[in-house]
Amino acid sequence: MSSSTGIQATTAAPAVVDLPNRGQAYYTVSVLLIAYIFSIMDRQILTLLVGPIQQSLQVNDSWMGVLHGFTFAAFYSLVGLPIARLIDRGNRRLVITIGIGLWCLATAAGGLATEFWHLLLARIGVAVGEAVLLPGAVSLISDLFTPEKRGRALGVFGTGASFGAGAGLLATGLVLGYFTAHPLTLPWLGLLQPWQTTLMSIGLPGLLVLLLMTGVPEPRLRKNAQGLRPPPRADVPLRDVFAFLRENARTFVAIFAGAGCFYSAVYGSGSWVPTYFVREFGWSYARIGALMGAIMCVCGPLGVIIASWLGEYWRNRGVANANLRIALLASVGLALVSVPLLTASSVEHALPFLAMAATLWTCLFGVGAALVVEVAPTPMRGQFMAMFTGALSLLGAGCGPVMVGVLTDYVFKSPSAIRFSILYVILAGCCLAALFFASAWNSFRRTTQKALQWEADRLLQP
Repeated sequence: MSSSTGIQATTAAPAVVDLPNRGQAYYTVSVLLIAYIFSIMDRQILTLLVGPIQQSLQVNDSWMGVLHGFTFAAFYSLVGLPIARLIDRGNRRLVITIGIGLWCLATAAGGLATEFWHLLLARIGVAVGEAVLLPGAVSLISDLFTPEKRGRALGVFGTGASFGAGAGLLATGLVLGYFTAHPLTLPWLGLLQPWQTTLMSIGLPGLLVLLLMTGVPEPRLRKNAQGLRPPPRADVPLRDVFAFLRENARTFVAIFAGAGCFYSAVYGSGSWVPTYFVREFGWSYARIGALMGAIMCVCGPLGVIIASWLGEYWRNRGVANANLRIALLASVGLALVSVPLLTASSVEHALPFLAMAATLWTCLFGVGAALVVEVAPTPMRGQFMAMFTGALSLLGAGCGPVMVGVLTDYVFKSPSAIRFSILYVILAGCCLAALFFASAWNSFRRTTQKALQWEADRLLQP
């Protein structure tokens, strides 16, 4: 559950790597970008299937929140650190390839579900597979580019999340609308529900990325073949990772918890806003999916680019904690635009604020990971990225959607109160996020310097 256009590179002395040619490096970014788009599409697909699944499997909003949020987040976080250890030590191309195959097949397998627990198991498979991509991609791209170009490359990769969210909503809306009008019958399976066919149709095409992964280089394999010294990250003991974490606990807690709270607002609203339009304004899921997908395809990448560009602009001009400022501003901004979005009297009044919210939802897709890259020593980046994505998944995807469902079912006790449930979750998440980000204002720079010093000391070791 996540540069001049995205993740900035640190100024630390990089580990010694054997860089491939420029074509291979940019090919890798392109393939990982495509994989990221499919990842977010498969992750967000349930957003437009809430109503059809509830009707078919007889589950309430709370259980849909558990399915869409907590289950995915819990298993995504559970396997994150062990996978990150593999990424920091082994063949990242192979690990990422296995993850892609797993989440695509698991998404498609959800279309075979006839009971709630079948779909629950399928979503667990999606979570385990997708836990590979972000730490693996950040680690691999960081080794394929020099520090001067690394940030721009990571920023391009970061736009995949925002574009994937929009493309997923758009594709899901169109596919759901088509199969609602043209139900599909398959041999041995019989007549499929439109939501089942939609899961299969969105999940299976992602397997094509497996073919593209065969052309992705792995610098570690080239280095081993040439008999060169392996990069320092290959043998960093786990105790050293946790020692650095404990020494800089204030900074990391602020970043992880702040991002988690911010994403609880993002996932809580993003998961349920389509249902809000359906219940409040009488739209169909297919219609709001197509419109919201189009908005996300434009506004999502725009949010990543603007936030990342502004962060780098400030940073290059000596503004302290530039990325932290962006995270703080995004938290406040999302809270402000959500009020008119969720209290609008008509679709026409709501749509401009939906576009603003969609832009703010994605601001941390680049900047959030940039914060980790700045304060984590290079040999530990995969593992700290896993902790980061685990925290934002548990607090964000895990709590946001569930809390909206719980408030609707057990506090307001009315499906029509969905707007207030979403709004309260957004306001709580954004306020807490702003407080956490602000608490790291002084410690962030100290941790950045400690990360640089840690790498310099390690390079001097025999």
